Amino acid sequence: MQILPNPTIVALQIVPFLVTLLGLYFIIFKPMLGYLAGREDAISGAQHRAKDLRKQLAERVSDYEQRSAAARAELQAMRAQRRAVAMTEAQAVLAAARVEVEAQTATAVGQIGAEAAQARAALQANAAALSARVAAQVLGRPLSGLVS
Repeated sequence: MQILPNPTIVALQIVPFLVTLLGLYFIIFKPMLGYLAGREDAISGAQHRAKDLRKQLAERVSDYEQRSAAARAELQAMRAQRRAVAMTEAQAVLAAARVEVEAQTATAVGQIGAEAAQARAALQANAAALSARVAAQVLGRPLSGLVS
């Protein structure tokens, strides 16, 4: 019984094995390793591009937020300015209306006072004549000396 293998048979078996390994290397392993390396490069490049895009997006968002805050501040300033102008105009209109109303009120009070004086004079004249007629009817004769 022989424990060591025959070197000729081993050499004859190693040759086809090596030829097969070389064939597999050039036909399958080398293209597959190239494809995997290209894929890794593509993934790495895509990750770097995504990182750059995120950075650009963050810068744009920051710029947008700054411009938006500036626009809001400008809008608030414009609102405050317009509100102040409107309040000034409203106060001027209110003051003019107040003056006009006071003038109308004074005119109306004067007219009412004049009308009241006329009404008092008319009532006093009517009261004297009415009292003379009532007295004449009550007494049954005309009053000649008491009527003024």
